[in-house]
Amino acid sequence: MVLDERTKKYLKIFALLAIVLLLTGCTNNLDAHGKLKASRAITEATKWSPKAGFFDFILVIPIAKGILWLNGLTGNILWGVIGMTILINLIILPFMIKSTVSSQKMQMIQPEMEKIQDKYKGKNDQASQLRMSAEIQDLYKKNNISMLSSFATFLTLPIMFAMWSAVQRVEILYTSTAFGLNLGKTPMSAIASGLWGYIILIAIMGFSQWIAIEINNIMLKRNPNYKESKQQKQMKSMNWIMVAMIVYFGLTMPAAMSFYWITTNVITVIRTIFIQIYFVEKADEEKKKKDANVIR
Repeated sequence: MVLDERTKKYLKIFALLAIVLLLTGCTNNLDAHGKLKASRAITEATKWSPKAGFFDFILVIPIAKGILWLNGLTGNILWGVIGMTILINLIILPFMIKSTVSSQKMQMIQPEMEKIQDKYKGKNDQASQLRMSAEIQDLYKKNNISMLSSFATFLTLPIMFAMWSAVQRVEILYTSTAFGLNLGKTPMSAIASGLWGYIILIAIMGFSQWIAIEINNIMLKRNPNYKESKQQKQMKSMNWIMVAMIVYFGLTMPAAMSFYWITTNVITVIRTIFIQIYFVEKADEEKKKKDANVIR
């Protein structure tokens, strides 16, 4: 299926709104004063029971219990959060490899796809649309791109959402400190009280978020055949909106969430570099060698 530019814009807006709803939905764990609701708190005594609800039983409570277990081993709840974040990302790595490889290939062929779309611009008759779809499908086939692999990311969303919720609901986190910062305090209220250390935390989180978003484009530029597409240029403003939105949530949620974000962003950067070098670039080199041997 080929999407026109108008449909793509609507999908981008929908995706952004979905993320906003996802993040704001998590604030149901906190009361009006930013404190964890007793009914939502998870402690070592919390029962792992189906009565908690399907999502909590399958994902949220096990992840929260994992954080608490690591806290017992390390003596600091922050290391429990970081350790569990790393573990979760290792579990979803196979899905992310497929998704990232597909995403990188899709971005590489975007200029060629735009040429095909421009070729049929204004031709809305069924025959022209079918020819355009056929040409795009040939482009996918030529570059060994599977559209299904792009949806692998959506399979990981429930796990990432559960991790996000679990971090917020671990009760001990709200009375813990790390690097001299109260993990349960919101950076905005702390900064208003003159605690400037939280500004550094938010600055690191914001920068790491920007790098995590931009790393795909940075790695793509390693390819000598890379050309920035019109779609990628349009996405730059949305990327900045995304960073601003994440910084806002970081300011208004417990400081522990900023540490979680930083950990996730660092993992995203490392994972993207790893996949790009060992799965995308290595595969391209092997393909070139294979093609060279065929010519000989």
